[in-house]
Amino acid sequence: MQILPGLNTAIAKTVRNVRMKSGLSQEQFADFAGLSRVYIAQLETGERGASLNALILIARSVRMTGSELVMLIEEELKNFSR
Repeated sequence: MQILPGLNTAIAKTVRNVRMKSGLSQEQFADFAGLSRVYIAQLETGERGASLNALILIARSVRMTGSELVMLIEEELKNFSR
């Protein structure tokens, strides 16, 4: 399977921005999303990609829809390709 260039970077920046805007630590953010802090840290560094399930859990933890979060990731991905 092909992975889009810059996708993990776009996910990393977006997830970190969403978390920072919410004023949550990685631990708090992970708890609200039902994910581990290590997983959130790996997402935020681009070390790991995210499943759709994880993205929706992340979005819901900050009262966003999954589609809103994906739109933010897509916008960041556009910035990466410029």
